[in-house]
Amino acid sequence: MHFRFIISCLFLFPLATSAFEYRIGVGKDETTGRKGLGFDPSSIHPSAGDIIAFEFRSGVHSVVQSTFENPCVSNGGFNSGVFTVDDALPVDAPGLPIVTLNVNDTNPLWFFDEAGGECHKGAVFSVNPTLDQTPAAFKANAAKPPVFAPSSTASDNASSSASSTTPAGQPSNTSSAAIPSIRLSVQWSALSMFAIYVLRYQFA
Repeated sequence: MHFRFIISCLFLFPLATSAFEYRIGVGKDETTGRKGLGFDPSSIHPSAGDIIAFEFRSGVHSVVQSTFENPCVSNGGFNSGVFTVDDALPVDAPGLPIVTLNVNDTNPLWFFDEAGGECHKGAVFSVNPTLDQTPAAFKANAAKPPVFAPSSTASDNASSSASSTTPAGQPSNTSSAAIPSIRLSVQWSALSMFAIYVLRYQFA
């Protein structure tokens, strides 16, 4: 009886630490579902621990982190690198190149397709936008000329940008599109402590 209880707890524990994977089409029109401009979807609200998988469609594309104020200017954070995909491939062809990004918190993150060269047309992607900084406003900013701070504060802005981009994480490349929708991240040390606690409680 006690043994069955422990085994049940061990199987249920990983479910509480599961991470959801958001599959984002780069170079895919979110309105038509076909190859085209921008990201599909162009905005998501992940939780801490979730995974963003950028899947690159036909053409030349790259996902680069920016800021809400300057959507089309890299802030020195996340950069997927440039991917060139054959134009003849279907929009959802298997084996498309993928780069994953781990979400460490729920702070807003902003990205654009630098290699595609169409950021000003709306090739932007927002993560956890707010009521004050909306996806629509981010896209509108992309159509405007970049706004740069005065040169006297350039060094301060650079250091601030570098520290604020750390939570975005680092890219992880994979050439396979067969990544599971749900990934389990089990912390075995915590699991072991939980099992020991249950054993002591049951047999005390």
